Amino acid sequence: MRDNHLFFIIYYLSFLSVTACSSDQEETEDAFPSLITEMALIEVGETTSNITMYTDSGKKYRVAGELEGLKPRTWGRGLFGYVLQDASTVEVRTLLNVPLLPNSSELSPLKRDPVDVVSAWMGGGFVNIHLKKKTKGGDHTWGFILDGSYANTAGGTTYEVSLYHDQSGDPTAYSTDVYFSIDEDALSKHRITGDSVRLSITTFETEPYHWHFALTPS
Repeated sequence: MRDNHLFFIIYYLSFLSVTACSSDQEETEDAFPSLITEMALIEVGETTSNITMYTDSGKKYRVAGELEGLKPRTWGRGLFGYVLQDASTVEVRTLLNVPLLPNSSELSPLKRDPVDVVSAWMGGGFVNIHLKKKTKGGDHTWGFILDGSYANTAGGTTYEVSLYHDQSGDPTAYSTDVYFSIDEDALSKHRITGDSVRLSITTFETEPYHWHFALTPS
């Protein structure tokens, strides 16, 4: 009987705890809207308060307020943390600039200094790369190298691309997150079904990392 009584007390306290957590969670959700993190393009209109966001998932939003550092009549790409204000408007809470990698195939020498890789994926018409740059605060040079192309078995063309990275003598002291995108148009403006890209990145491991992505027909 004593054991059953103890079980009832523990069960009751657990019930109160769950109820309290549920109540706190509801209050938190009301106070803090869900933060969505996503790659997107932004278009700045005639004024810096006229900003349109085009997310990689295919949504179009008006950005409430202004974003620091933007100029009228420009485009930009970034990793945005935003909350929905309504079906067509968002408030940007965090923003990390995502540069578009230039075609560095004509540079000499072609540098492929190693870098840590977190991930690579396709989205929004871009090849996107998340890296861990090892640095002591120095400048690095980034780009992509078009190593060649060949006809593939899907009836299209596969473009072989590697990451251009010049460490420029910067010591590999600590790691910091960096993001880059490669525009599909920089590989080919006339893409068909079956076209693809094979991306290679030199890392600190023995072999480079490789990814193979289908390209979006233009």
